[in-house]
Amino acid sequence: MLSRRELSALGLLGPVSSFGQTLANHLATGVKVGELSPTSATVWMRRTKHALRRADGTVRKGHQQAAKYLEAGTPIETLEGSCPGDSGYLRVAYEGRGRSQTSAWIEVGPSTDFAAQATLAALLPATDYRYKIETRAAKQSPVDGELTGSFRTLPSPQDRVPARIALLSCQMYCHMDREDGFHIYESIARSAPNFLLSCGDNVYYDNEDPIANSEAVARYHWDRMYSLPTIRECLRKVGGFWLKDDHDTLSDDAWPAMEGPKMAPFTFAQGQRIFREQVPAPPANRPLYRQVRVGRYLELFLTESRDYRTPNTQADGPAKTIWGSEQKQWLFAALKASEAPFKVLVNPNPLVGPDRTRKNDNHSNAGFRTESLEIRKFLQKEVPGTVIAICGDRHWQYHSVDPETGLHEFCCGAASHLHAGGTPGEDPVRHRFHRVKGGYLELDLQVSARVPSLTVSHHDVLGAKVHSQSLSPK
Repeated sequence: MLSRRELSALGLLGPVSSFGQTLANHLATGVKVGELSPTSATVWMRRTKHALRRADGTVRKGHQQAAKYLEAGTPIETLEGSCPGDSGYLRVAYEGRGRSQTSAWIEVGPSTDFAAQATLAALLPATDYRYKIETRAAKQSPVDGELTGSFRTLPSPQDRVPARIALLSCQMYCHMDREDGFHIYESIARSAPNFLLSCGDNVYYDNEDPIANSEAVARYHWDRMYSLPTIRECLRKVGGFWLKDDHDTLSDDAWPAMEGPKMAPFTFAQGQRIFREQVPAPPANRPLYRQVRVGRYLELFLTESRDYRTPNTQADGPAKTIWGSEQKQWLFAALKASEAPFKVLVNPNPLVGPDRTRKNDNHSNAGFRTESLEIRKFLQKEVPGTVIAICGDRHWQYHSVDPETGLHEFCCGAASHLHAGGTPGEDPVRHRFHRVKGGYLELDLQVSARVPSLTVSHHDVLGAKVHSQSLSPK
């Protein structure tokens, strides 16, 4: 039996609060609070058989060519990091500004990987909420597992308030930089942002061992990643928004109609569904692109870069697209209608780059130049000087300025130094900053005498600032 000190070090003891100090029994994969608004939040939770991820199982940490399929008949429960689910019930008790509420019990089972999402409504803006996840085996059974945490709702659109937001991307399990996960999550938690943006490649189905050729193996990738103590502990007290990219949908550079023997019989459509199953997300009848208003001065526009694209192999021209016509119409209209002085385009992939010349998957590549130029020209003409772009996907940190339109783009880089690399090198025309190391981005909105400023800074995995750029509204 682990001591309380050991459990605390693993992030398995909740904070001292009015809910008490609690052990996360049956909640090995932790919690994710997302889709925050001034009056609502969505809580993702999952009932597991055990309190802890499996530590003594078979280790599968191969990368790329070394990655292999799981041997036929191998139970996933035998793998290191596995967190088998358990049927039962989950609910959320929460309180803020003296108001306490409890959600209804939600029954969970294998059809949803034993996970549930509870949307908490009628919340108060810019308010710190404490919560407690409770779980039980049957309707009349006593509570047999609890996990406590906290989150903060967004301010109202008229509120003139500061904000801090963190952006990370590209976390590969075999490239962890500490035994209990990633330094980056501890650094982000210490910075205490209003929320984080997980900008795609949350897991790597296709080039990390075991290759996900079934829903069961795909789910194992999520369980193994999000049961890591550093991630669990950060997400217990920092809410977020999750975007997806190619590796956490199907495979490298994937598009909807893509077929290939490597992932078969696992499909793109299964990857789409499992992503929504594993993170707080908009309802299934709504798209994953959405906008997030953070008070009076800042609005984020989160794009979806996989669901609507035409094949990467198609010849470039007006019909070739990453975002699709409907998403572009939404984005262009929303940007023009936004009254926020700072508008931030949050894209899983780059618009400006530069990227490697052999790549043909994003808007900074020659293969999508027609749509890329359409987007950048729109920003220059219709919302001049008010939009910046932030992205993930590339495994190096950079700040670039588009020489054609003046668009500023900031890339967070990979989640660890081990996963950094692949850069095309310094570009004296575009680059204002370039660093081939792991880290994250931070957006820091400051309000002084009602005059806002936005600083975008690159941080290393331990939280040290390595570059910053201050921006003023036009």
